[in-house]
Amino acid sequence: MGYIPFSEQKVRKIVEQAVKRPDRFAIMLAYLGERPVGLLYCGVGEYHIGENVLLATIYNINVLREIRASIGGGRAALGLLRGASMWAKARGAQELLLHVTSDVELPRLHKLSKKTGFKFIGGSYVKSI
Repeated sequence: MGYIPFSEQKVRKIVEQAVKRPDRFAIMLAYLGERPVGLLYCGVGEYHIGENVLLATIYNINVLREIRASIGGGRAALGLLRGASMWAKARGAQELLLHVTSDVELPRLHKLSKKTGFKFIGGSYVKSI
């Protein structure tokens, strides 16, 4: 989705929502020393066609491009995924979903996801119209 212009206004709304509703939304940062190098945004709620079961969803996970392939980049991504798992569990979620729609470094993300206990259950498809 790299062709879509970045919206600072929408990001501010996401942050405001997470601040107002920490029971429902979380924004996590990964640091390398004093420098922020990664971000994860997630939420928890019921499945859109189900009841009485909470699922957590990672909406966005990013690690800076220049460190992504380094040990520090792997640690940042691993820490963010672990943080999301702990956050979701503390809110009573039964599963943590990670939707990958960026088409960036898919083999690396797949390996990291499997290593951290995620199971591949489907896929995303896109058609330009």
